[in-house]
Amino acid sequence: MGVGFEAEVDAGVVRIALSGDLDVSTAPSVEERLVELEDGGAERVILDLRGLGFIDSTGLSLLINADRRARRAGRRVTIVSGTGAPRRILETTGLKGRLDIVEDEPSSADAAEG
Repeated sequence: MGVGFEAEVDAGVVRIALSGDLDVSTAPSVEERLVELEDGGAERVILDLRGLGFIDSTGLSLLINADRRARRAGRRVTIVSGTGAPRRILETTGLKGRLDIVEDEPSSADAAEG
């Protein structure tokens, strides 16, 4: 299928909404674009996965790598899982306890506090 990537930058907060499939064929281009946005001085990154129908191990690695880069840079990454397939895979793999995962997107005020 492929992956949709919509980004919005506001006051140091980068919001990225993904749709489609995050897998071995799409994760490298998503990670490249994500790194570019991070390098633009983001203080917080919000990855909205609610539009994804599928995530494979390469997509999960992307999430782990984004979190690792953020911690090293003093940034925060929040993953918005929704209640569908992304939430189930994050729970099944145990990442729900390791990463900052929320069901719904944080409000603008919450994002700015981050």
